[in-house]
Amino acid sequence: MTKPFLRPVRESDFPAVLDLARQSGGGMTNLPADEQALRARIAFAVESFARDASMPGGEVYMLTLDRGDGQAVGTAAVFSAIGLDSGFVNYKINWTFHASKQLNKRISRRVLVPTHDFTGSAEVGSLFVSPEIRGGGFGKLLARARYLFIAQTPEIIAEHICAELRGWRAPDGSQPFWDAVGRHFFEMDFEEADVHNAANGNQFIADLMPRYPIYVCLLPPAARDCLGRPHDNAVAAYKMLLDEGFEFDDYIDIFDAGPLVEAKTKNIRTIRESRVLAVSDIVESEAGEDSILAAGAVAAFRACRAKAKVAGEEIVIDRETAKALNVDKGARVRWVKW
Repeated sequence: MTKPFLRPVRESDFPAVLDLARQSGGGMTNLPADEQALRARIAFAVESFARDASMPGGEVYMLTLDRGDGQAVGTAAVFSAIGLDSGFVNYKINWTFHASKQLNKRISRRVLVPTHDFTGSAEVGSLFVSPEIRGGGFGKLLARARYLFIAQTPEIIAEHICAELRGWRAPDGSQPFWDAVGRHFFEMDFEEADVHNAANGNQFIADLMPRYPIYVCLLPPAARDCLGRPHDNAVAAYKMLLDEGFEFDDYIDIFDAGPLVEAKTKNIRTIRESRVLAVSDIVESEAGEDSILAAGAVAAFRACRAKAKVAGEEIVIDRETAKALNVDKGARVRWVKW
């Protein structure tokens, strides 16, 4: 059986990626289920891989999980620097303090403050795995392979990196935070706003969003309960991000109040623990330690999960792994323990 591996997205992946986007259930701005928006996003990703960038310039590096026959069954992406054209807006949950000597009262209240704190940061996102292959560790592979992509060419990715998680939705699909806040200012449904953001960028957010802080106590209880709460389907991804060293510091998405987490690239566990090794031998069958391996950079990037034998600065891999990574004996690969 051919080994699944990650590779850059291709224009020909559009039908499969569209199917994945439709299965996601919505709310993933970077993986829109709208055909026009998704086609444009894939086209821009293909262009980004061909740019030969030397520094972060707003490129989108979308990766697909190829099951070994050219069929994409998962996606993940690295955004080199976000918001360079019109800014990247989110809410920061801050505290305000009020005191009255006359009433002898001191009152603290949470407020949502619009910020551009992550404009120019890198972002990881678009993580989605086809339901047909869930439970096989492919979500973890996709998530961690993104960091190996960054480690291969760190100079083209901003040093400060963030990740936005889809916000919580009610069982009936409603989004309490959007209904309490966004709907009143954008005058459209959540899905319409999300697709517009994916297709046309976020300038309309800066144009129409509330200009002033919002007191959390004025929101309905259901909306308050959403703050920083990930979508049920994003809980596993959230835990993986925290395990990698990302931190939640009370930043939330302006649409659905999903958590936004952050880290310095050098502090991400997979990057910090990865090593570059020389392939000393290619054998017939897998043996050794469960690992994630990557080879090549940018347009030539490949990554897969495999068992490999590490000895000093050398590594032994099997033929299927060598084929998936497109490497021969003597090549250098990046390795990290699974």
